[in-house]
Amino acid sequence: MGNRLAGVVAKHLSVLLLLLFSWGALADQLPPRLVLQITVDQLRGDMPTRFADRLGEGGFRYLIGNGIHYANAHYQHANTETIVGHASLATGALPSAHGMVANVWFDRELGRLVYNIEDPDYTLLTANAGVDKATEIDPTQRAAGVTGRSPNAVLVSTWGDEMAIHFGGKSRIFGVSIKDRGAVAMAGHAGKAFWFSKSSGEFVTSNYYYEKYPEWVSRWNQAGHVAAYAGKSWSLLHEKSSYLFGDSDDRPWETDFPGFGRTFPHAFGAADDKYFTTRLTLGPAGDQLTLNFAQELIRQEELGQDNVPDYLSISFSATDY
Repeated sequence: MGNRLAGVVAKHLSVLLLLLFSWGALADQLPPRLVLQITVDQLRGDMPTRFADRLGEGGFRYLIGNGIHYANAHYQHANTETIVGHASLATGALPSAHGMVANVWFDRELGRLVYNIEDPDYTLLTANAGVDKATEIDPTQRAAGVTGRSPNAVLVSTWGDEMAIHFGGKSRIFGVSIKDRGAVAMAGHAGKAFWFSKSSGEFVTSNYYYEKYPEWVSRWNQAGHVAAYAGKSWSLLHEKSSYLFGDSDDRPWETDFPGFGRTFPHAFGAADDKYFTTRLTLGPAGDQLTLNFAQELIRQEELGQDNVPDYLSISFSATDY
């Protein structure tokens, strides 16, 4: 990673956090070996400081204390859906320029609603890994007319694309997320994207990126990381009364998702339950799986191991679901 932290940019309302490790502010500094961009869905900009008393020595405390912390940074767009914010962070452009104006929009040529990154020309590498409309809780994904995915609808270049151009295609560029749109937008046109399929219980990609999975991806998907959550629950780490809203665990406006409930602990259920993988995305398990996969990607793709900078985007989106 870079020697200097360029910034922690918290975007208001769309609640995305950007941790961007720069090339190095001084001319005599070597560029970093890995640019890491972390986006956290629904993490409002004031939260790292509001709950600073609960933070350990690493993580946010380290980044705020050792980097440059922007406490008043804003992106000029009002529609704060996932793809809009991610594409803005990835490109630095406004939605009117990068084209990702919403998670879905009406396509006048097709005469129907389209999902932001759907693409009939690029199919998923895993059969039956597309959206299962019978169990999918994300209405924007249910609107997709095809299962294929690509970044072709993003109209401008991304940070990763510019790196690929600058370094003659030698930079290794990846995006990982529990959401397809969270991975594809950040990986850009020149990178590789992986996302979690609730239908297959795997991290998948499309043939825009690969003709077949790298062996390490197949091994990871077959290693039982997802099934390991079967029969387990999302439980509180501390005594309920010690939380700021500890007495608000059950409220009538909360969604009582089948088998998950409105109060702690939230059970993930059996591995063969049709909502098992959905429940994983409704709590920290989804982000834990994303991080686990991203760590394996760093090792297997040997990111940051030579003098040409690489790029990795990790988008944590379980908090949004």
